[in-house]
Amino acid sequence: MKKRRLNKSVLVIFALSLVILLGLVLFNTNFSFIGKKSIHEDARTYKTRHCLAFYPKGENGLKTAKQICKGVKDDRIFDYTLIPYGDYYQISYGGDYRYFTDKQYNLLKISEVSDDGKKMISDYIRYTYKKERPEQYYNAEFLKQLKVENIDFSNVTYSIEQEFLKCHVPQHEMDVYVPLKYIQKEINMNFGFPFELYVKPTYIDTNPEHPIIALTFDDGPQFSYEKGSTSTERIVNTLYDYDACGTFYVIGDKLQDRDVWSDYQVYFFLKDSINQGNEYASHTQTHTYSLTELSLKDDIYEEINGPIDYMKEFMEYDIKTYRPVSGEFNSSVVEASPVPAILWDIDSEDWYTRDVEEICAQILNQKLDSGDVLIFHDIYDETASAIEKIVPELVNRGYQLVSVSELLKAQNIDIENLKYYYTPNDYE
Repeated sequence: MKKRRLNKSVLVIFALSLVILLGLVLFNTNFSFIGKKSIHEDARTYKTRHCLAFYPKGENGLKTAKQICKGVKDDRIFDYTLIPYGDYYQISYGGDYRYFTDKQYNLLKISEVSDDGKKMISDYIRYTYKKERPEQYYNAEFLKQLKVENIDFSNVTYSIEQEFLKCHVPQHEMDVYVPLKYIQKEINMNFGFPFELYVKPTYIDTNPEHPIIALTFDDGPQFSYEKGSTSTERIVNTLYDYDACGTFYVIGDKLQDRDVWSDYQVYFFLKDSINQGNEYASHTQTHTYSLTELSLKDDIYEEINGPIDYMKEFMEYDIKTYRPVSGEFNSSVVEASPVPAILWDIDSEDWYTRDVEEICAQILNQKLDSGDVLIFHDIYDETASAIEKIVPELVNRGYQLVSVSELLKAQNIDIENLKYYYTPNDYE
């Protein structure tokens, strides 16, 4: 009798357990997910009470699915899209949930970075300091120490995040993000981005204690001497030492008619200079006469457009502004100009004094305001020597030295509709 009662008790307990288990299963079963399939036949599934996420095989798939479903309280279904990027896939759920894999869904690993790639990374380190740690940035010697040769790359780690190469730099306790469209070649990868000429990033500090000014250089480039010894090169190097940029108003004939430099040398000099954030603009084709002396609009146009055409054909570079000879222009010149005229309000008078100390005094002994445009001439050795003193001093005083285009952009001036610019209070 006792045995029968025991067996009956066991059956009751077993039945109750089944009911409870079935209840739990039903409670945790979201019937709205039944029958739902991914658009990918080989997709895998991760489910919670309110979330269904499909993911591809591979080391990051399940991890991403769990991240997506974490905290979801309303019924949601997530599927991924495979987006081809050159030799790779981007797996995207939209928003921030995106990552790159190879065609077997393995996370990408970066094994090497070229010297040019490391230089880009050093550019973004300086950019990040200015954006996130400005209290350290306005120090000329500190900026010089952030050049690529002073960065310890031995323990830098790399990963792909969205469309950036994320670089963790322990030396500076910093993460920097370099766009893949620029650095893909330098890490020996092909993400399918079309070629785009790299330009060092510029962050504009809106703090009024850090005025924005533009250094401009006329009458170059100086290609009359052997490469490595010209005043133009010295100026470009100095600007880069201190994370500064300049705008060079070049004469077409000097670009094209060269006795010393080869096309190859000119191309790579200009490319490196542009990579370093400098801007090139037209100072007419011949610099022989004032534009106001030309009566035909076609002649005015051709004179201004000569360097524009050359730079476009020579290296796919788009010139955005020009500077008239001696700063002289009139309504006829404005009408014929393909791009706006950029004048100046601070003259270094380097063309007149040809003296290093006087050039320095002319700039450093006066108050400079945001929006000022300074004029120099990169054809003089004395100017190059003066720039080596002026630039670090201006940086230490808190100035931001940017290209003309960046100066206009910072003032919300539309370069496409601009006719001429002298100062923030004198432009049309």
